[in-house]
Amino acid sequence: MFKLSKKADYGLIAVKHLALHREQHACSANEIAEEYGISATLMAKVLQKLAHHSLVAAKHGSSGVTSWRKSRGKSARSM
Repeated sequence: MFKLSKKADYGLIAVKHLALHREQHACSANEIAEEYGISATLMAKVLQKLAHHSLVAAKHGSSGVTSWRKSRGKSARSM
């Protein structure tokens, strides 16, 4: 058995959450972190890393809040 790092675990949580909520709305890092009881700051960093690899897409709102969606097309295998 292998052990995932905290960031890898949070990345999987984020991608799963975004996939489950894809049809309803984009989600903020705070929303995801609050639902799973984890650090919002670390979740934001994880989402930025996932966006860098095109696994999630960011949308910057006028209120300064960034919302996230799971990207279409690119799979984790292509990283």
